[in-house]
Amino acid sequence: MKLIGLLTEDPRAYFELLEVLREHELRFVTMEFGEPLPANVGVVLTTELERRKVDFDRVVFDHDPDKAVERAKKFLASNSSVEHLLIGIDPGTRPGVAAIGDGVVLGKFSVQSPERVLDAVAGFMSDYPGADTVVRIGNGDRTNRNRIFNRLWDEGLSVEIVDERNTTRRSHTPDEDAAVEIAMTPGYRPRKRQDTEPAPGEIRNIQRISRLESRGRITVSKQLARRVAMGEITLRDAIAMQKDE
Repeated sequence: MKLIGLLTEDPRAYFELLEVLREHELRFVTMEFGEPLPANVGVVLTTELERRKVDFDRVVFDHDPDKAVERAKKFLASNSSVEHLLIGIDPGTRPGVAAIGDGVVLGKFSVQSPERVLDAVAGFMSDYPGADTVVRIGNGDRTNRNRIFNRLWDEGLSVEIVDERNTTRRSHTPDEDAAVEIAMTPGYRPRKRQDTEPAPGEIRNIQRISRLESRGRITVSKQLARRVAMGEITLRDAIAMQKDE
């Protein structure tokens, strides 16, 4: 697999790009002007002012380091092949999603809701067409997990459920890091859609959180808590609705 080449003499840009590359666990090499381009470099990451100094036809730059690295990743995706693509999902109200291609972390991030996971998965599959893809979901947070599973199942994707014990990491992005671990952990493949009816414990936990969020003033009803668990309304909506009753 081709790597990203980091080539800049701008100290600030260098460290900002370096931080993003490391944060996303991308494979890269640092380079210097005047040196031969390594054969394993597929795209060069530099600055707008320095781009004309780069003797290479595949150059990426952007004032925003996150956008620059994202463009470099997409460039590599369109110019390299991945045989085996593993996509890991750490379920929750804001699921973590990560993709690993042939053993390399291609990207990781969090999405706004369980319903947004399908778009993230489709995005990775679009970036790496032709790859043998397996999607793996952690077995925690049962209702959100099953909501995600059913959407992927309905799309005909190969989905495994993984024992996510020992996947939690102490970091600034624990959900994303857990998704990486889940992607690398084999699971089992259910043969049918999963039950999304919230368990009594989940309902009670949402009611407990509603008391915390309202500073002890409001406890949402079981009916409203169920709707929150099913993703029909937000907890904030439920508290407001309970307050109006």
